[in-house]
Amino acid sequence: MTWIEELPHIFVHPSYLAAGAAAVLLVLAGAMWSESRRQERRIQLVSESLAAKSGLVAPGPSRWVFAVLAILCGAGLFTALARPRWGATTENAKRQGTDIAIVLDTSASMNATDVTPSRFVLARQAALSLLGKLADDRVALIACEGEAQTLVPLTLDTAAAGLFLEALEPGVGTLPGTSVAAGLRTAASLFAGAPPGSRQCVFISDGEDLEGGVDDAIALAKSEGITVHTVYAGPTSARGAPVPNIDVAGRQTGYKTDESGKPILSKPDPELLRKVAAETGGSFSIVSAGKTDLDGVAGELDKAGRRPLAEALLTSQIERFQVPLAVAALALAFVLLGKPPLPSRRKKAAAAVLLTLLSAPTALAQAPPSTAAPEVPAPAAVPPSLWERLKAGMRLQTARGEAKKGITALESKKNEEAVQHFGLQKSLSPEDPRGAYNLGTALAKQDRTDEALANFAEARKDPKSAVAKDALYNQGNILLSKSKFDEAVRAYRESLKAAPGAADAAWNYELALKLAEMKRQQEQQQQQQQKNENDKQKEDQKKPTPTPSPEEEKKKQKEKEDREFEQKANMSRDKAEQLLSAIANADRDEQKKQLAERRKERRVSRDW
Repeated sequence: MTWIEELPHIFVHPSYLAAGAAAVLLVLAGAMWSESRRQERRIQLVSESLAAKSGLVAPGPSRWVFAVLAILCGAGLFTALARPRWGATTENAKRQGTDIAIVLDTSASMNATDVTPSRFVLARQAALSLLGKLADDRVALIACEGEAQTLVPLTLDTAAAGLFLEALEPGVGTLPGTSVAAGLRTAASLFAGAPPGSRQCVFISDGEDLEGGVDDAIALAKSEGITVHTVYAGPTSARGAPVPNIDVAGRQTGYKTDESGKPILSKPDPELLRKVAAETGGSFSIVSAGKTDLDGVAGELDKAGRRPLAEALLTSQIERFQVPLAVAALALAFVLLGKPPLPSRRKKAAAAVLLTLLSAPTALAQAPPSTAAPEVPAPAAVPPSLWERLKAGMRLQTARGEAKKGITALESKKNEEAVQHFGLQKSLSPEDPRGAYNLGTALAKQDRTDEALANFAEARKDPKSAVAKDALYNQGNILLSKSKFDEAVRAYRESLKAAPGAADAAWNYELALKLAEMKRQQEQQQQQQQKNENDKQKEDQKKPTPTPSPEEEKKKQKEKEDREFEQKANMSRDKAEQLLSAIANADRDEQKKQLAERRKERRVSRDW
């Protein structure tokens, strides 16, 4: 075997070696060409001896040392990416688990929308969440209608079962109807040869059964040692709901009706599922919108008896990528921290004067001799190197670093500082929607709602991004706080489409719907009230104005005179009359007192 044939056994990705060799050769060729050009330009200006004396030539092989370090850094990095391996380890791998049959009700009644968004959508989400927790078990998938059919037999490949489950829709069976007994009998047929303690069945349905025979199926499951865990996907009330008619394109074309033309109502039966679980020793669970995780069922399945499902002797080579990666890191450290020799100030000044003299020999020859030193032109501005930037303490800005700083500032309630960091993150990485999402979050904290909404809209342009559903949810929260209920409803609806199992979005969606309906009712009431007032004004205008009687005219005239008197006297007429009456009474009392005193003066000793 040649060394080329041995490369795949030594390296996981040998193609990186070719890419690394090409990059090293390219860097080496570029360095050699740059060095030759530099020497040609220097020789054209000044001889080697004069350049060495003036300090234009850096002594020692520092340039080539840096080139070698750069080559070592690149070679080590690409070799680490190729993932070298040598040495072998052997281990005995055993896999233990249980056999689980997932029976999913795919009858037409599961299309009923008395729960959001439908009974079947909730059932399928619950089954998918359960599959994600069964990595070490054998899983089978059964569709149950009037009869049951096995879609996926018992297998360790839960990903394949998940693909079938995601593509599953109601009505895949050949015989319509609902038969719980058929699903249990089909599950029992899959467990042939398995130990009784490892036979588990998860039945997900609305509980409606049209065929009967459930008691016989329960007896069969008990005799076969099958534990049945039931999951109810339906409404909390048993009033029933019409069954939609779905065409081949997945569109609703009406509702199923009986012979008399009345809509057929599907009545769920959670008590039947509770009975099946109780008599077979299983658990009973209920799923609803936003609560489709079957953690309790997964916990019960973990308690079941485990048995060896697979055993193998594995031999693997040991990864050694750490060695070339350490070489690359060490070379990079020398490149960044190594300090090349620099000429002294005196040599720098002499070199600058020499360059000035050589750059304008004709003009200096024609000019008269002068004792003043020639003026040295200012050097052109060049960008600082990485070493110079590190020495000067310049900050290296990256989108990820600014995001971390913004999150820290936001947690410390420094909202203005967070806005600045997230703005830098967005400008440094404009194609990443997380920058716009983070900036929108910080702006919302400052109550800058219009700017926040604009950034959230930008963050959700790509519906496949990880922050699209969160941006829609935050948009809905802002719109809900601003009493824009209809717009909030649309935002929450889009968020639920992206993440159907989000409990917070489902709750806020229901709240926004109720508030939007209340707002419409209030507006209708106000419009009706305004209309009634306008109608009343129009009726009042149409009524003739009655002619006042003489008594009313006198009364109005008296009221007018009283108002004029009150304005002039600064008191009411009644109060003025009371004041005049009190004055008159006081005068009479005074007159009586004076008269009594005069009588007393004329009194004699005997007055009879």
